[in-house]
Amino acid sequence: MSGEMDLKLEALSKYIVTSPSWVRSLALILLLSGCVEIMSILGNGESFTNPNLFPIAVYLIPALAALAFTPGLARRFGGKLDYGWSGLTAALGLIISLFVSLSPILLFRFSFPLFFAISLALVFAFRMLLLAAVVDFHLRNVVVPAFLHSGIAILGAAPFLGLWFVQVSILLHISFAVGVYVFIIVVERPMKANFKVGPLELVNAFLLHLSEGSHKLDDFFRSIGESVVVPQVSLVLQREGNEEIFVTIPNVHPGPLGEIGGSNLPKILHGQIGGAALVFHGSASHDFNPVDETEVKKVGAAVLASRPESCTSTLCTKAGRYRHGSVDVMAQAFGDTVIAVATRSPLVTEDLDFAMGFSIMKAGEKQFRHVGFIDAHNCMDTLADGVYSGTALGMEYLAAAEDAFSGTAHQEQVPFMAGYAHQTLPWSRTDGFGDLGVQVLVITAGGQKTAYVLFDGNNMHTGARDEIRRRLLSLVDECEIMTTDTHVVNTISGRNQVGLKVPVNAFYPHVERAVREAIADSAPACSAGATTWCRDVVVFGSQRISQIASTVNAMIGFLVPVAIIIVVGAFLTTAMAYFLLVY
Repeated sequence: MSGEMDLKLEALSKYIVTSPSWVRSLALILLLSGCVEIMSILGNGESFTNPNLFPIAVYLIPALAALAFTPGLARRFGGKLDYGWSGLTAALGLIISLFVSLSPILLFRFSFPLFFAISLALVFAFRMLLLAAVVDFHLRNVVVPAFLHSGIAILGAAPFLGLWFVQVSILLHISFAVGVYVFIIVVERPMKANFKVGPLELVNAFLLHLSEGSHKLDDFFRSIGESVVVPQVSLVLQREGNEEIFVTIPNVHPGPLGEIGGSNLPKILHGQIGGAALVFHGSASHDFNPVDETEVKKVGAAVLASRPESCTSTLCTKAGRYRHGSVDVMAQAFGDTVIAVATRSPLVTEDLDFAMGFSIMKAGEKQFRHVGFIDAHNCMDTLADGVYSGTALGMEYLAAAEDAFSGTAHQEQVPFMAGYAHQTLPWSRTDGFGDLGVQVLVITAGGQKTAYVLFDGNNMHTGARDEIRRRLLSLVDECEIMTTDTHVVNTISGRNQVGLKVPVNAFYPHVERAVREAIADSAPACSAGATTWCRDVVVFGSQRISQIASTVNAMIGFLVPVAIIIVVGAFLTTAMAYFLLVY
């Protein structure tokens, strides 16, 4: 996962809020209303057996009604709101009402009716904005559900505060409704100008994805996407009396998150290829996210179309390690095909940009017909930047890979055996493990056993790769630990790496079992490589995530000034309208 893109997504995550349980919101409503009632009784010298009805009528009952009936009203207008969000909006509305209506009493003794009317208008405006984001970005569908809380409060307060209060409240509601409409138009303009879609519409689609697994966001990504052509290298290992092993290295990125776009690319390709298929992580950042599952299946179809009909090479080299600077490359050749795995562990590293990986592949074609370059994606702590062509780090990768290709080309190739094992794991995506668990390929050549261990996850916690490798070297002579970079384990942030929530000690026994099974599964094998060009794959496109994040951050920057101007305008409009009505 590209570090720069991860940082962009991480920056946007602070704007995403999930709703608490409605029970917690209900408890908060009852607590706050109870405190106001007690203060009212004590202030008026009344007994607890004869409560003051005003706080109950204007604070408690409206908040409870908003919690209970907003979801039903939302459904009547074609939207959907769960009780968690309904409770949150009701509790926050009560807090706004209490704060705005009661705080000024300390300074303005007889100001309560005016400030209470203002507080209800603010509650209405707040609910319009929140329901527009959560339920439906079309304001006409959320006005009535948004008015529920403040409308009931106006009815409850009318017998106590009189006709003047009702008139001012209605005028304020009209002014604030117009203000919210203007506010949304102004705020949405930058994103609509750049992407033809507003932020509220995107938030609707994102929340639908979280709650229902909706793919509405895919339509947006397709609308801004661009078509690319990417190479994909595969290696087929046919074995005597055993199933075929299929290794493939896509150069598109399994992101951005959840089930959106191509986030579950490894599992989708694994299912398309079938059998003992290992889908490694190639060189690509979020710019190369497929816009939806259809584009992932295009990649799979291209790979299957290029699948070698027979394997003719019965030889391979031992695995060798080559280092340049901070970059370590393990390489092994199978006839005219080389598989190279790069890591910088224990140094944190993120995605290699496609251009960087493509340069490495072209460098390897001086010695080999098919060059499979794997980004191990196996060391992460904090989010880091990616690896790009022309940088000092990029040159280290290129030099290490060139040394590996040159050194491997001069190694003797000998008959080999291949074994495969697959272990599902008793942890979920939220624990950092994707649906495929852990897969192991073991190659035995010239007395050397080499294990390729592949976790379905998005990177590994710093130190986890090194600890697993240290332990496995008692079973094999060489090994590398890799992840697929699947983004189904990420809801918002890129930080949910293997080993972050579940320690190595907990899942290592499953890894060891898989390696032992792969060794036991080994059989004499022959190989064939293939390079296919996956054409017309629609991906996010160059710098799209950066553009979206920059636009959102720019909008956030002028939210407060615009909101202040609109609130002041709403008050002035209300004052003028009231003056005209009275005089």
